[in-house]
Amino acid sequence: MKILAVICVVLLLPVLAGCDVVLTANHQKPEIYAFVRPAKTAHDEQMIQGLASGGEELQANMEIHEIDLTEEPDDAIRQVKAAVRRSTRAIIITPFENDELQKQLKKAREKGISLIYLDAVQSYEIPGTYIVTDDEAAGEKAGHLLAESMGGEGKAVILSTWPDDQRALDREKGFQEALGEYDDIKLVNLFYCNGEEENTKKTLQDILTAHPDIKGIFAACPKTASAAVKEAAGRSQDIQIVGFHHTDETLEFIRNGQMYGSVSLKSFEMGVEAVKAAVSMVSDPAAHATISLDCEIRTRDSLYGAGEPNSPTS
Repeated sequence: MKILAVICVVLLLPVLAGCDVVLTANHQKPEIYAFVRPAKTAHDEQMIQGLASGGEELQANMEIHEIDLTEEPDDAIRQVKAAVRRSTRAIIITPFENDELQKQLKKAREKGISLIYLDAVQSYEIPGTYIVTDDEAAGEKAGHLLAESMGGEGKAVILSTWPDDQRALDREKGFQEALGEYDDIKLVNLFYCNGEEENTKKTLQDILTAHPDIKGIFAACPKTASAAVKEAAGRSQDIQIVGFHHTDETLEFIRNGQMYGSVSLKSFEMGVEAVKAAVSMVSDPAAHATISLDCEIRTRDSLYGAGEPNSPTS
């Protein structure tokens, strides 16, 4: 578990992932807590950056924690328990399937603490505000983008992340539905690479050996996209690559023409909107809502022409 920062009206400090607890001069207890997944992906990292930026912008008395209910469940629950007290006004949380956590959130609700579900994929019994995205629609946009890059014909593959990730499954569904609109594009198969570069390289080597005429690849995370670019670079055939989410590295690949483009959720804005919702609910606890954010498409031609970038890595 990492405590990222405390941001308050009295003292505003830069937020650095992994830093120690930063308290206000008078050691005031935070009114808002955010409990989020560890920043192991570009999406989660940018959401945390958005939380920090939103807290500073709104001068929120807020503390951000990274918790891991899979590897360190006892410590994670201990941190949530500590936040469920009368002085806390709102809790932002990326939902986890954990019975003890649900008990703590129920207690929080009973104490009048507002809940904001950040990056939720389902509804929960305990009322709160939801900050969500439509992964299926984002996957559909990625499918059309890859079809465009392929000129509407040829063989394509999906290099996805994990088969038990509902978000990944939703993206796959949208992507396949989009490709289904193109009679001259054949989806060869779907492969899971667990978001790891080495797995992706080996998988792609096997795919290209069996199907040397592959023309398009949908890489469902930045690490997978990076591995696909590096592997395709040594091949003679022209392979178009569309990624999902972005990092500095994948944006550079797009600028250099090594990737056709990417579809990204507005991860940074999701964090900002969660803080806005929390601040609003401190004033009006009954102000429940569902805030749905769209995705953004980045290509070499449109990278700087699609409006304001949505994260510091844009």
